[in-house]
Amino acid sequence: MKVISAVFHPLLMATYSCVILFLMLPEIYSPIRYESIPAFIGVVFLTTAVVPALSILFLKITQRVSNLEITRLEERSLPFLSIGTFYGVTTYMFYAKMRVPMPLLIMMIAVTVLIFLIYLISFKFKISVHSAGIWGVSGLFSALAIKYLNTSFIPILAIILISAGLTTMSRLYLGRHTPPESWSGILLGFTLCFTAFYYFG
Repeated sequence: MKVISAVFHPLLMATYSCVILFLMLPEIYSPIRYESIPAFIGVVFLTTAVVPALSILFLKITQRVSNLEITRLEERSLPFLSIGTFYGVTTYMFYAKMRVPMPLLIMMIAVTVLIFLIYLISFKFKISVHSAGIWGVSGLFSALAIKYLNTSFIPILAIILISAGLTTMSRLYLGRHTPPESWSGILLGFTLCFTAFYYFG
């Protein structure tokens, strides 16, 4: 179960989404050249996974958080504020400097909004970030499947939904979250990302 939680860590969701889009719907990256897409995904991984992970490590070293999983409610606000701010700056740079395609920009905006909502919720409630992240990906690809009416999305969507269920189950099994915390993450992540991509992506 720990392996599942690690493999489907929230910081990896943007990268996974970009990889799946590249494999299933590469035209969504236009006008980025096909041969340049892997490099772009590398930039996404660096800016949305590596740097935020290093910021959490820094908070652990400076004893702002007691562990890297940020399990204590009172310690969640600062990490999510810093990660949300970094995602926001990254999204702006993608828009202003790289002119990324609108669907990818909408994805980054949705993720940034999701992080800031989790930041606000975390003042009072320990919502499951793992569930919000993986179910956000589920919402994104559910919207894509409906919009593009592409049957080739069905197998990958099934895999994503199974992965989402396993991830939420792992958090419950490990005792990291209660059912209400998990369900809150599921509803927030799926609803926000589905709505953003269906109407604006």
